[in-house]
Amino acid sequence: MDFHHLSLALYEKWERAQDAIEASGLLERFLDKVQAYYCEAFLDDELTWYETVYGQDELQSFKDDAIKAGFTYTVQLVDDE
Repeated sequence: MDFHHLSLALYEKWERAQDAIEASGLLERFLDKVQAYYCEAFLDDELTWYETVYGQDELQSFKDDAIKAGFTYTVQLVDDE
């Protein structure tokens, strides 16, 4: 097989891989950005705990843990910069 045929074969294989990725929806899921939140928890108006959480599931878990422990909390959306 010469260079020309090898190049064509590799290109066609690459195209098939791209088509498979598009058909599976993996690209869209990969490109969906997960939102980040900066969370602070307070006990008696004193900052006791802070963390950055990613996505709605982690945010809800933070809120549940803070409420269960008797904390008040604030949540700020982290910019995509």
